[in-house]
Amino acid sequence: MKKSVLLLMMLMASGLMSAQDDYKSFMDSAGENSALFKGYTPVLYRFVHTGTYYAFEKSYLDGDVIYNGKRYSGVKLNLNSHLDELIVFDVKSNRYVQLNKSYVDTFTIGTRKFINLMERDKSGMIDPGYYQLLYDNSVSVYKKIVKVYSETVNQEYIASSRGVIKKFITSVKYYLVNSDGTYVIKRKRDILDLYPEMKKEIRKHIRVNALSFKEDTMDEAMVSVLSFIDKKHE
Repeated sequence: MKKSVLLLMMLMASGLMSAQDDYKSFMDSAGENSALFKGYTPVLYRFVHTGTYYAFEKSYLDGDVIYNGKRYSGVKLNLNSHLDELIVFDVKSNRYVQLNKSYVDTFTIGTRKFINLMERDKSGMIDPGYYQLLYDNSVSVYKKIVKVYSETVNQEYIASSRGVIKKFITSVKYYLVNSDGTYVIKRKRDILDLYPEMKKEIRKHIRVNALSFKEDTMDEAMVSVLSFIDKKHE
């Protein structure tokens, strides 16, 4: 019995030493980014689903992040918009790390810029979390991307494991913040109503540039119109 207990303790000690060596090796390979890779192991989605829980695409893109007051450049980043968590991928160790949100300030993923809003805004309309900073001049526009998990019943395969279809559905909201307050932008009219004295000029700009405020072109149309308005006010 004593031999068995001793053997178990030796195995546990060996495993602990191995884990410590593995962690040391990981931190050594991280180099100057070691502080960035001290986060959490992200949630793994081990089930078949359609859509993606990432904000845009599954690929991790080059970006930079201001984390705990320090800028880290050239790191692989992606945003889990189901849990609203920022994930960094360490290429050298092939590990994924979820960053501590309380230390994240701003970050970029590819060409997109994001900001971590720590508190609810004065209007109470914008909750804390990660937002894409779509526009930032005389007004600021924050784009909130949420991936909603959904399950539906597939009647054709209801008696099997394929009977439940699991998927992530994209939900997007735009918030425009100016000196007067916060506004939810859903359509072209919402912007026109904020600039009644420029409605005619804005409509002409939209027509001439063939802008569309549909789901897949909303970003470009909004940025174009707001840039036009700001230039007029220069």
